[in-house]
Amino acid sequence: MGIWIELRITNYELRITNYELRITNYELRITNYELRITNYELRITNY
Repeated sequence: MGIWIELRITNYELRITNYELRITNYELRITNYELRITNYELRITNY
């Protein structure tokens, strides 16, 4: 028994102003961001 999550995002706007990316064992730090999602559809079903 599991859970299937389907997320469709049709319109989004992502602004990242400050970030630091280190690739050694992959570390990503995002300090300032703004995310606007205008249209989305979320389906969660059990199987």
